[in-house]
Amino acid sequence: MTDERLSRHLQQENADLKSENSRLRMQTDAQDTKIQERDDRILGLLDQIANNMVRKEDVDRIVKDAVDDVNAKWQKRFDDYQEETEAKYKKQMEAMAAEYEAKIAEIQNQKDGKGDDKDQTPGKSTKNSKKKGGTVICNSMEEAMQRIQEEMNKAAVMQDQAFGGGSEKLSSEQKPAVNPEEENADDDSKVQSSANPRGDYGERNNESKPRPEEYSNYIKVDKEDEITVDCYPEGCDENSKKYGKRTNVIWELSLPKLKKMLVNLYRCKVNGKKVWAKMPNRDSLLKGTHLGTMYVVNLILNKYLNGMAENRTKKSLEYVTGADVPKQTNNTLVNNLLTKIRNLFEETYRKHILIDSYLAVDETVGDVFVDDNGEIHLRTRYFWGFRTSVTNLVYFIYDKGSRSREVIVNFLKEFIGTIQTDGASMYKIFEKDPTLNVTRLSCLVHIRRYFLKSMKFEDKTGVAYRFLERIRLIYEFEKSYKNLSDEERQEQRALDIIPILNDMYQDLLYYANTAAVKCGELLMKAINYAKAEWAGLIRYTEDGRYRVDNNAAESIMRDLACGRKNFLFCGSDNAAKNLAFAYSLTESCKLNNINPYEYWSDLIDFVGCEGINLNSFVHSQWHKHAKTA
Repeated sequence: MTDERLSRHLQQENADLKSENSRLRMQTDAQDTKIQERDDRILGLLDQIANNMVRKEDVDRIVKDAVDDVNAKWQKRFDDYQEETEAKYKKQMEAMAAEYEAKIAEIQNQKDGKGDDKDQTPGKSTKNSKKKGGTVICNSMEEAMQRIQEEMNKAAVMQDQAFGGGSEKLSSEQKPAVNPEEENADDDSKVQSSANPRGDYGERNNESKPRPEEYSNYIKVDKEDEITVDCYPEGCDENSKKYGKRTNVIWELSLPKLKKMLVNLYRCKVNGKKVWAKMPNRDSLLKGTHLGTMYVVNLILNKYLNGMAENRTKKSLEYVTGADVPKQTNNTLVNNLLTKIRNLFEETYRKHILIDSYLAVDETVGDVFVDDNGEIHLRTRYFWGFRTSVTNLVYFIYDKGSRSREVIVNFLKEFIGTIQTDGASMYKIFEKDPTLNVTRLSCLVHIRRYFLKSMKFEDKTGVAYRFLERIRLIYEFEKSYKNLSDEERQEQRALDIIPILNDMYQDLLYYANTAAVKCGELLMKAINYAKAEWAGLIRYTEDGRYRVDNNAAESIMRDLACGRKNFLFCGSDNAAKNLAFAYSLTESCKLNNINPYEYWSDLIDFVGCEGINLNSFVHSQWHKHAKTA
């Protein structure tokens, strides 16, 4: 039984081996066939290439023939030019020779007719030459050449005297041709000086002249800020006679100096009672502190205007003034001061933001230390930024670092008008819910940004490039509308912009619905984003006040982003709120061309005073407040 089973097993193995062998042989034959077909194709291609190729010898022969042909043409042109030039000059020389021969014959005839002149030695002197009718008659060719040379020397001397030569001295050949009277006339020692001498002005000053003073007047300064320095030549002083004066303007920076103010408070009798004097800044927010207004303003603006961290500000003050004020003292003072200002003024400032009917909105991130279930952790939080269109006010808000829809809806609860944003999802609520009374506009820059990303895998013949070209054309039209009124800008957009946008939208629909297979992943992402934002984009053409993009909001985020990279984080939620409001006031100063140092010093000194209207600290209405007695 066992042998039978073993025999069947061996038969089955042989059958499997034969089947496998047949399969492998078929695969090998198929591979050989493919290899043979590939080799045939390669040989065919090589034959085709060989038939179409030009041999190197043929190329060399063609190049040599072309070069020889060009050289032959240029050689022929050169030979013709040389023959023409030789003939021309030969003709001129023959004419000149004939003219000279005629002159010589005329002179010889005159000599033969004058027998009394035979004894004169030719070439010795020109005194025996005779003049007839203003013409000098010479006895020989040598005498004529000598006479001509003398006249040329005289002419050269006269030219030097009239126009000045390369040297004051005469050459040895020119001196004999000058009369003694003329030679003495050129001697400066025999020339009498004029009745009024020129005067002694000293050595010539080779220094360059200073720039005119009006070119250096950058600002107007008080007389006490002008420093005058008088400079005299060596050996002279203010009592020396002055023959001229030049004024150079130099602007010098006076580094900040830390001043120590001693305020003496005296106790005197007033109406029979002994009372103490009060501090001059009794209503200031810095009451009770030992640091002055400008010192604190410098701390605030070094951070929120110049982007400096606290330790850098401390080091900078230490280098300039030499004072080593602890960093903790500075931080505590600034945070407490900003909290007071925010509590007093933020609500009034917020109302002026919501009065405007057109806001540009954006958001950015920042790191904040937050309390998470009793533990302090560093978390990434969001700041919202708003910019008005009429008053150019900026307002940053921090609401627990949230980016949720509820934050923007609650802030704009009292707002009626238009906002311009990017395509983030939390802004879509204003398009879906008309009861919020807010109209949303899209941003063309964000649409363009997605098409730019898709250009990494396309060239200038691709779909993305065609969209970008039309966006570029829209910006060229918008640039030309810069000086138009709102009504004129709206009319021009209807003529120029709307046809371009309609054409773009038709292409978006075509590629999104019909030709999606022709587009890559990045391009489809750009097309879908543009489709989703199209209703908000086309809406900007309805009013000439509206902008084509949200760059107005993007630009106000730069200083905050720069500060985020320098001082890295906020210590708490309250510090983040102080940072947001401090940036709001500083950015508004820049947009309204207000000196931030003057604004912040005025705000610190007067925002807490009685009888002061808080609206007067809004940048569009701000003016310096006067101190009352």
